[in-house]
Amino acid sequence: MNMMPGSRYSIALTALILGSCASGIPVKFPQYPSGNQGAQLQRVLDGKRKIAVVARDLPAGYSTDLTRLGLASEWQDTMRSSIQSAMQTRGFYSIVDLDSRSTRYQELAHAQSGMTRNQLAIGKELAVESILFVRMTALPRVECKVEEITDLSTAALQLAMAAANKGQTNGEAQYKKPTGVTYLTVFVEATLVNVETGRSISYSNTKPHRLENDVGNLQCPSQLKAFDEALEQIGTDIASNLSPEVVTFYIPLADDVDGLRGGDPDRVAAFLEEGIKWAEEGNFDEAARQWERALDESGGTSTSAMWNLGAYYWYSGDMDQAQQYFEQAMRTAEPGWMDDKRYVWTLFQKEKDRVAKEGY
Repeated sequence: MNMMPGSRYSIALTALILGSCASGIPVKFPQYPSGNQGAQLQRVLDGKRKIAVVARDLPAGYSTDLTRLGLASEWQDTMRSSIQSAMQTRGFYSIVDLDSRSTRYQELAHAQSGMTRNQLAIGKELAVESILFVRMTALPRVECKVEEITDLSTAALQLAMAAANKGQTNGEAQYKKPTGVTYLTVFVEATLVNVETGRSISYSNTKPHRLENDVGNLQCPSQLKAFDEALEQIGTDIASNLSPEVVTFYIPLADDVDGLRGGDPDRVAAFLEEGIKWAEEGNFDEAARQWERALDESGGTSTSAMWNLGAYYWYSGDMDQAQQYFEQAMRTAEPGWMDDKRYVWTLFQKEKDRVAKEGY
């Protein structure tokens, strides 16, 4: 999801999304990759979440060559499992497991003709909305090198000795030892296709995976281990580029009684505080009832109660009601009251627009 420019907004949003101890009312929404990649992914998906992951058969001759190189020729299961696992951690897609389907379904999904004339029929038959096709575009490239690698245990001992000798060391070179390093590049292309519209987006991996041996061991590490690790990393990279991530944002709550034009400020404050206590326990329905009492007690003038009710209705999925309360709060707020909440309003507007387009 594209974020409002400005370091203050970005820092505040990141803190509220990532902070495990954050207080407030939680709302979840998909965050797309940044820049053009995220914008294109959003257009391709068009709100669709049900996906199948298909690793293509290797081109003719690849299996023999991979075996000769000491790499696993049965790459499909590892690749598909890696992608699915990485996508599940991002929480966006509903993944359809093709392994449980009949041979007919698997043949459809693996059809080398791709998603062209029969894309909609294939999607309906598989009961999916998008298919992620993954294929190896070239044979893996393996390089074995010897590099100077820091021996951390030796470095720690040297630093301890330096501290005892008032900072005198034998130099950084003493920490390093020639070590075998395997560089393995697996050339993979992943293409996500919306089976209804035919729109697609791709991501390609050409980055080498680096695996070093134990410090001082001149032999290069196992190519098979490097291959498995490379596929795991590629799965993570594919998910990062072709899957939104569902994030949790905590809407900050208000408890001040500034600007009241009716009611008993102490009673209004008590209802606001009681609502926040219920929210901290996760009982948001009861919290909303307390904020409604605060609003009634204030004669409909409590900005904090309006704001908190806006947060509650955002959480409940009633975006129109949430907007109504947020706008009322902004209209009644004292000057400066919104200074630390403007980013929330901006995020809400973007999320409301997204929900209107994507339907969830």
